[in-house]
Amino acid sequence: MAIILFWVFSGILAYVYVGYPLIVRIWASYAGRPVRRDHLRPTVTVIVSVYNEEKSIRSKIDNILALEYPPDLLDVIVVSDASVDLTDDIVRMCGCRQVRLLRLEGRQGKTACQNHAAVHAAGDVLVFTDATTVVDRRALIELVENFADATVGCVAGSLVYQARPGSLAASGNTTYWGYEIALRSGESKLGTLVGVSGCLYAVRRSAYRPISPELISDFVIAMRIREQGLRTVLEPLARCFEETLDRSHHELSMRVRVAIRSIAALVRERRFLNPFVDPFFAWQLWSHKLLRYASPYCWVVALMACVTLVGDPFYRLALAAHLGLIAEGIAGFLLEGRSQQVGLLRKPYYFLLTNVASFIATVRYVMGERVVTWNPTR
Repeated sequence: MAIILFWVFSGILAYVYVGYPLIVRIWASYAGRPVRRDHLRPTVTVIVSVYNEEKSIRSKIDNILALEYPPDLLDVIVVSDASVDLTDDIVRMCGCRQVRLLRLEGRQGKTACQNHAAVHAAGDVLVFTDATTVVDRRALIELVENFADATVGCVAGSLVYQARPGSLAASGNTTYWGYEIALRSGESKLGTLVGVSGCLYAVRRSAYRPISPELISDFVIAMRIREQGLRTVLEPLARCFEETLDRSHHELSMRVRVAIRSIAALVRERRFLNPFVDPFFAWQLWSHKLLRYASPYCWVVALMACVTLVGDPFYRLALAAHLGLIAEGIAGFLLEGRSQQVGLLRKPYYFLLTNVASFIATVRYVMGERVVTWNPTR
């Protein structure tokens, strides 16, 4: 039984982190579906949901207004989630008729802010972005030209993380995100993404559907688009930039918060996991999301199986490999900020961090915790 458990759960881990990305990459190279782009300039409403962003909101507005897009086709809605600092005043005093402030009372969360703004938006395309994200000058043009393809309902921007020097959390994040972008690129070519980065994405206004406030919008939006028979695609030329978090506890906290909301979405929208309803999308969700959140438990079972079989040289070696990976990850946590020579630790460190985050998130979710609101961390 221990042998069976080892190979089954080790196989799941290998499939999630190596097999699935490899299948997607190979399949996309042979059967990718190109997006038909064209010179398209629809009206665009940029929506920025904020809470206490007095440090960032003025530069964010300036960044949007400086984008390479016809000003008469562009407007901006800043949605304040009951901010208690100077955020609202800064927006009101920006002196630009293109910019509007909407305020929600009672701290309802980012998704509720986006739903509210979508109702008041005038643009044919809704572009969602974060207050701390710097958007490339041509990003709007690159995003909207994908909507010339009638099968496209949502377009994800390409997030580029900018790591602070000397931070293991930052370098680990950028390594992980490079892996994630490569996977998403393949998924996009095959047909659809299973989620987008909340830092920058665009949605046809006609295809936007309200999302329950306790769910994570940049994950669920792909489901809403899919159930309308439309695609969510990645546009690599629509770049945006975000500084990474540079401390483990900040990164871990963010990963746990995102995981709790994503797990809530998988439970609430579990019909999409049914392979008899939409086999391809269900395969993506199981492989990219659900099994990833289950990976710490697969890891523990495989590790315990190795302990049981330690008398066999092969499983003794496997146990040593497991423990070595854990030790390297822990060393990364302990050495963070103390040494510049920890580059080799960034992959095991971040692998351990993401699995710890998944474990914490699943436990907290089962215990009844839900996450709706957020606080600025940068």
